[in-house]
Amino acid sequence: MNSIFYSVITLLLLTCGVFFLMRSANKNRYAENGHSENQPEMLSKEEGEDHFSVLMNSITPVWYWRVNHEYIDFIHSTIKRMTMVELNEIPGLFDAQRRCSDLNSAVYKYYDNIKKRCLSGEKVPHADLDVLNLRQCFREFSLEAYPALVALVWPEYQRPEINAEEV
Repeated sequence: MNSIFYSVITLLLLTCGVFFLMRSANKNRYAENGHSENQPEMLSKEEGEDHFSVLMNSITPVWYWRVNHEYIDFIHSTIKRMTMVELNEIPGLFDAQRRCSDLNSAVYKYYDNIKKRCLSGEKVPHADLDVLNLRQCFREFSLEAYPALVALVWPEYQRPEINAEEV
């Protein structure tokens, strides 16, 4: 009778041990699957460069780099040549120049950050916060801030008002 009792106890302990091992193995397998789903897809350096090029070509407006070069030329040919008296005569010039400078710096900051991430193997999606911020800086700089700065310095060259109904 004692041998049957000890045999049943031994079988129960072995069964509990097997269930415990199976449960821990399933937990480890589930944790690995969960981590792999949360991690972004990793790319080689060449694939990262290609991804970065495709991403920048798709989000950069076609006119942006032309406007950026015009802005740099504009600054060198006007504001840097003005005297303090001339600069103080134009109300809002410092604020407009600061806005353009900040947006231009932000474009390069986001651009460099995205490039580093792509070259380190991360596949940066179009919905990434840095990408969205970069797109906003592109548009705000080239469509609002820079034209407003030009209008302050050269009012005769300011962008004309366009009525959407006439287009």
